[in-house]
Amino acid sequence: MAHHQILTDDELAMLRDLGSNQESHLLSGHLDGPMLGLLQKADNLVLEARFAGHQLRFPLTFTQSEDGFIEPRLSAPVIRELGFARPRAWRLSQKARLRTEQGHYQVLSLSLNGLIVENMPLGMVADTQLNGELCLDEEEPLPLQGRLVRLIKSNPTSTTWAISFQMSESDIERLRHWLFQRHQDAFTEAYQAG
Repeated sequence: MAHHQILTDDELAMLRDLGSNQESHLLSGHLDGPMLGLLQKADNLVLEARFAGHQLRFPLTFTQSEDGFIEPRLSAPVIRELGFARPRAWRLSQKARLRTEQGHYQVLSLSLNGLIVENMPLGMVADTQLNGELCLDEEEPLPLQGRLVRLIKSNPTSTTWAISFQMSESDIERLRHWLFQRHQDAFTEAYQAG
């Protein structure tokens, strides 16, 4: 199948730079007073990009610099996959660990709102609440409150569950940034291989 270039090399480099370790990125340019005033009043302002079956919604905020200028800043996006009846959170198949009071479990995939976790004890039921920490490589653990949503599979010794979770706003931001870095790594590798 022929590969069609969706992004220029400069656009691809910009997206890869957005996945760097910075928490937000300064946008340059000038907005006139009325437009800036209107945008600053918005409750939820995002910059949306759609490509290759993905939707990236970058939160846009305004901060005042030391010299008094208003600076627009982009933060790591919420990533959704568009090839379904309804867009769904992008899922990363990456090994991670979930630590709870009941034990330590292997995470098979994760998104901004859910985990697939294997080797959980038998006898667990849907809607069971759990508190724990999501442990990602080279990151501080992310505390979460989870709920068992759906049994994926069961065998004689353990079960695999889909778990929804909630985190503090700052931890969600950290996870969003971490996922965006992995998304950019996966996307640019696939793009360059094509």
